[in-house]
Amino acid sequence: MRTLVLFVLGASLALAAGAYVPSTSQVKYAEKDFLHKQEDLLLLFRHLYEKDWNPQLVAYAKNFHFKESAALFEHEPTVLWAKKLWSYYEHGLLPKGEVFSVYDEVHREQAIALFRVLYHAKDWETFYKVAAWARYYFNEGMFVYALTVAVTHRADLAGFFLPAPYEISPYHFINTEVIQKAQQYKMQGYYGMKKVDGVYTVTIPSNYTGWYVHTNAEQKISYFTEDIGLNSYYYYLHTDYPFWLGGEEFGLSKDRRGELYLYEHQQILARYYLERLSNDLGHVPEFSWWSPIATGYYPDLQYYNGHSFPARDNYYHVDQESNYREIRQVVDYEKRLRDVIDQGFFVLPDGKKVNLSTPESVDVLGNLIQANPDSYEHRFYKYVAMYARIIMGAAIEPVEPYQVIPSALEHYESAMRDPVFYQIYKRIVAYYHQFKEHLPEYTYDELYFPGVKVDGVVVDKLQTYFDRFDVDITNAIDIEPEPYVSGKYDGFGEIEYKPDPVVIKARTVRLNHKPFSYKISLTAEKAGKAAVRVFLGPKYDEYGGQYTLNENRENFYELDYFVQELSAGKNVLTRTSVNFNGYVKDRTSFYELYRSVMAGYTGAERFQLDMTEAHCGFPNRLMLPKGKKGGMPFQLFVIVSPYKAPQVSQYSGFDPVLSCGVGSGARYMDTYAFGYPFDRPIDETVFYGVPNVYFQDVAVYHKSEGDL
Repeated sequence: MRTLVLFVLGASLALAAGAYVPSTSQVKYAEKDFLHKQEDLLLLFRHLYEKDWNPQLVAYAKNFHFKESAALFEHEPTVLWAKKLWSYYEHGLLPKGEVFSVYDEVHREQAIALFRVLYHAKDWETFYKVAAWARYYFNEGMFVYALTVAVTHRADLAGFFLPAPYEISPYHFINTEVIQKAQQYKMQGYYGMKKVDGVYTVTIPSNYTGWYVHTNAEQKISYFTEDIGLNSYYYYLHTDYPFWLGGEEFGLSKDRRGELYLYEHQQILARYYLERLSNDLGHVPEFSWWSPIATGYYPDLQYYNGHSFPARDNYYHVDQESNYREIRQVVDYEKRLRDVIDQGFFVLPDGKKVNLSTPESVDVLGNLIQANPDSYEHRFYKYVAMYARIIMGAAIEPVEPYQVIPSALEHYESAMRDPVFYQIYKRIVAYYHQFKEHLPEYTYDELYFPGVKVDGVVVDKLQTYFDRFDVDITNAIDIEPEPYVSGKYDGFGEIEYKPDPVVIKARTVRLNHKPFSYKISLTAEKAGKAAVRVFLGPKYDEYGGQYTLNENRENFYELDYFVQELSAGKNVLTRTSVNFNGYVKDRTSFYELYRSVMAGYTGAERFQLDMTEAHCGFPNRLMLPKGKKGGMPFQLFVIVSPYKAPQVSQYSGFDPVLSCGVGSGARYMDTYAFGYPFDRPIDETVFYGVPNVYFQDVAVYHKSEGDL
């Protein structure tokens, strides 16, 4: 019989068009076997840096003989990778306690081997034994990374929850002084903490870096760039489409991954720019490899092993001797990309030409720029973004690969904290725009929806504010483990979880908005199916000058999209912000999640499975820019287009109640280019004459806590 531990604690409970969170209102309920596995999976991530934390997990690790495992070495898909992983294990892994970075080639190769063994494990039992073994013997960061990617891509693990990244490793999300205070509470025997339901509990106020260190004007929006939800979204975007993963086996190319890579970053930049305007900042600055980088960054983060995240001073000289080789590489790769975009093709080593002049070849370009395995070419075009992030992060050159101290830019869970991240991707997205500028402008017929006219758009008052959110950072402290006793835990028994004696939270202040609705009034001459896209963009630039549409098109952020059945005559389409596609709510804390799993297992309540907390969505509360107290003007753009069904029906081949459908080729609602119709240069004489498009002026009001 399974040992269950129920407890009650006083704990608090991914980007629009590219993410395409399955829009289903369906709900399923987990069965006992699912919940059994879900509990075991959650415990793998608890107290990550204490390998002896749970004696039964220790027993799993010590009793699993990897090299003698028939489940690995007689299971054909796993054999090669199991041998490779064992070779790494025998000849030197990245030690526990050191810092893992997927941008380090040695680290990455070891992580890939572990991922492959986990991914190809023939059943749950084998998967879990390998995972428990790896948790004990492998580097903590590498283990979490490989396990997360494996869970994301294994079809039989669709629907399983993982703890939020900021709960697994608070060090990448929460400032040093808060982590230090949490550890002091532990070292002082929980002195000054109150007991809630028998558990020591405390909440520590946490601020953003910009509150403490005003290194430059960019710090004004640290509340956005350092938002834990935003950074978690970007981390999960990478685990869905790792730059090193691809090929026929994983099917990521079916998802237009190259186009998605470019469009996601273009949308991140557009959303970021709206936040800059709200804070009287201008365009994202440009940079040169041969001039000092004006924008410094002080992360105020510290790794578990005590090393601080590297800081970059204002006017950092990137063109120093230690960077010469990397700069030369990046400059070469950038020139090659610009050249092939302009010439409209590139040549493979065997002499074959690959076309880069059609609208569809944007997918080829994106793969080329990311240099992923689905790219045609891997010799002449390589990781531009990776090299740029390593150079700009200002990390010190390591003595050897097992003692690296990566910058914030070298982790997907912290990269967006650094203002230079946006400068790097502005440069990369410029290749996307360069490609699109070679395509013809959309004609009237390509924009027009015969018989459909948008009569008007009405939007509720848009109001933002800052709220408080408590982040469980208990994983940042070490607790006394229950000792492992040989003989007591000799088999692969049930894993019992003993609740922590303490819960420590960091109280953050975050941007949020009040729920709102909009209504689109339109007239259709006949019934039919339509694709509706809604964008939010700036009205004026930072100087107060009104934008022309063509120069402003790259600043529009896709707010909502949906398919609608139109009836003949008048139609009113009403949408509410809580149901916009592509967004997700805050993730449930570990303690609440574990409590719900256990309550579901005992039958006390039903454990609900749906996509409201999908990892592939953008945070719902960040859909609006902060705006200003007296209201800041923006404009809403609506286009109603003829529905064009995708080649593979949306949501086919996967369960949209459980999965984001990564690698299915069935994630998208239609076949239009991402960002349509702002993805190409605009002929304004044509654009404004199309009756199925509509611009509506709106304002975003920011209210202080006292005003609310």
